[in-house]
Amino acid sequence: MSFYVVKRDLPGVTPEALKSAGIRAKSCCAEMTGEGQPVRWVRSFYLPATAQTHCYFEAQSKSAVEEANHRARIPFTDVVEVIEMTPEMV
Repeated sequence: MSFYVVKRDLPGVTPEALKSAGIRAKSCCAEMTGEGQPVRWVRSFYLPATAQTHCYFEAQSKSAVEEANHRARIPFTDVVEVIEMTPEMV
């Protein structure tokens, strides 16, 4: 499994809309995993200064992450594979 960041531009987004999107993402990932295509929403960061979010997913492919976001009806500008690094890893 690989990690991906989903980049989004969400001008004017409200905290309620972010929460609703998270609920949909979680549900769609569970649905896809149940169908045999594992996708996991790991976490998201909202950047208020730029009205962007960076949402991290774990999946077998970029296309699986894109499908989960399409199913959840959450717009995105880009999906990019990333390499995870934590303080514990160095």
